[in-house]
Amino acid sequence: MNNRKPMIAMMLALVLILLAAATLAEGSALPAYVYPFADEDPVGAAVVDYMLNNDFGFTIEEGGVLIPTPVILKAETNEDETEATVYGNFWIFAYKADGKILKVTAGGECPGIMKLEKKDGAWKVASFESAGDGEQYSEDIVRFANGDKELEEMYFRSSGAAEDSILDQYQRVAVVEYVKANQLDIEAYQDYGSDPVSVTD
Repeated sequence: MNNRKPMIAMMLALVLILLAAATLAEGSALPAYVYPFADEDPVGAAVVDYMLNNDFGFTIEEGGVLIPTPVILKAETNEDETEATVYGNFWIFAYKADGKILKVTAGGECPGIMKLEKKDGAWKVASFESAGDGEQYSEDIVRFANGDKELEEMYFRSSGAAEDSILDQYQRVAVVEYVKANQLDIEAYQDYGSDPVSVTD
């Protein structure tokens, strides 16, 4: 009696099951972040590209996504628009899906100044200086503002620790646009120890 055909059929069925499982696993991974305003904001797109392609000290868990959330406080360009200076707090967050909630798994701030150059029609970050830790943090921010008291205040308000922090509105917009662009079945995001924040209204 020939048992080869049933054996081959069983092996094929097993392969199909494994392929289906792999496909499901891939489907559960969050899509990579793409800046949604690149056409109308090429400088912002260059900033985000730099943040995605340089080590800001935060890694994503398997299946997660890294979403740059730069809080741009001030941007200046030279007369011929070939150089730009961007002052901001360059926040970045790692998220992982838990049901219909994107949960923050890592993240933090990096206040500083980015210098950009436009070459061959494209903006690129040429240099980045960030604030130090401890006492140097405040000293560097004061130096970055260079006498501009309004800019100095905004730097400090862009910190997550500030009582009147402006970070929340930037973080929500970044997540809302990401969910919308990728048509994800996500209803909220959630930071450590905080209540979920809706992204559907």
